[in-house]
Amino acid sequence: MSARTSGNLSAAEARDIAKEVFLWGMHPVGIYHWRYIFAQNEQSPRYVGINRVKWDRTPLKALPRFVTTPNATTLYGTAMLDLSKEPVVITVPEIDNHYWSIQLCDNYARWWHMIGSQFNAPGPVRRLLLGPNWSGDLPDGFVGADIVQSPSDFAGVLARIALTDDTEEDVGIVNAIQDRITLMSLSQWIAAGGKEVRAEDMSLTKCNYPTYPGMETVKEPGRLTGVDFLRWVGLVLADPIFTKQTDSYHEVTAFSRFERLGLKVGAPFDPDQLTPEIAAAVEEGVQDGKKEVLALMAKGFGTSRNGWDFSNDLGYKDSDWHQRALWGLIALLGPIPSRSHTGAFGTKDSEGRPLSGEHRYTITFDLDDMPPVTEFWEMPLYDSEGYFYDNLIDRYALNSFMLERGKLHTEDGKLVIYVQHDEPTDPKQRQNWLPAPKDGFRFTARFYGAGTPLIDASYDMPGVVRVD
Repeated sequence: MSARTSGNLSAAEARDIAKEVFLWGMHPVGIYHWRYIFAQNEQSPRYVGINRVKWDRTPLKALPRFVTTPNATTLYGTAMLDLSKEPVVITVPEIDNHYWSIQLCDNYARWWHMIGSQFNAPGPVRRLLLGPNWSGDLPDGFVGADIVQSPSDFAGVLARIALTDDTEEDVGIVNAIQDRITLMSLSQWIAAGGKEVRAEDMSLTKCNYPTYPGMETVKEPGRLTGVDFLRWVGLVLADPIFTKQTDSYHEVTAFSRFERLGLKVGAPFDPDQLTPEIAAAVEEGVQDGKKEVLALMAKGFGTSRNGWDFSNDLGYKDSDWHQRALWGLIALLGPIPSRSHTGAFGTKDSEGRPLSGEHRYTITFDLDDMPPVTEFWEMPLYDSEGYFYDNLIDRYALNSFMLERGKLHTEDGKLVIYVQHDEPTDPKQRQNWLPAPKDGFRFTARFYGAGTPLIDASYDMPGVVRVD
């Protein structure tokens, strides 16, 4: 394909290929952007370098925006790992009285390893993480269960430690736990004598993955369109540590089609080689893909009950690119394995109408029939794009810890959540108020340590009832 030409490629063919590029690439692009923010963009407040964890020391707020559908009940830790040159070590001390987890994904959002209070309570835990092609001498001190091999040279790490109360004291307790969790390359760990090292005390290691000028202006990869989206897919394909699925016929044959748009594994993408006609067709094709996954969301992709779509990973297939693209668009890194937690998406009220801050709603739980979890549940609210709604009281979710501590009003055996834009005048309602934006919004309820009724959707989750 020569400059400013597209060979014998027709506009119709380019549109079809571009749609396939979107379906394949939406989630890997989201992960590439995620890594860029943390490991590469030195202007980002989240920048931490490679093989080093970035801890949220205070609860997340609505602004600035970083990722869709976060939870509001845990303090996050995020790390980007490059396992191509040497292993990485994670050590965790014994942790009591707080939920914690450290989970690892690859560049396809496949969660390949999890440790935490549900699996290793209360610890201590150590892990030696190996890349798929690494060979070398293993250090002493690790046993078989400690040594885990990644399917990719890239690994994303998402750590969570629960805040059981919204007080400075509890934040301080969680911060102290964060200080004792160590994540570093094997050579750094050996140099430190195998001792705990605070993330902030580690040296920052810069990385140099493929980029293009101006990509730091991209804040929300789900809004990328046309050739701009192809630019990011080109970065993914050119990155050697974003390990590709060479054993996937679906992917390998798709890559051969992608080459007709100038997208080739291991090579940079030049958007100037596309003619204006083909570039216009690419714009339409990317939009076609986005429309298809949004239609899938509107239809509901889980098991529906009382207006909620229950989701888990039990039926998820990475080869279903519509599913994978949908998660990448609306909930980066989903679905989380059900052995960690499950979710329930709420986009409609109990009568099937879209949720809007033009109306007021209630969600009424029976205290004798709360969501069955071993850890905790959380009810976060997001705007229509999946981000926290910026509100005057900085409240983005209600959770079971608030209920247990008596911080939510209950009466006659019921917990009533009030969802509306305007602040309630009744102090009891304000206590249970979940602020909503003026326009559309949605929920992604979380259930950590979900019981069977939450996994198979037999739990009678109360609907979102419109009251005006």
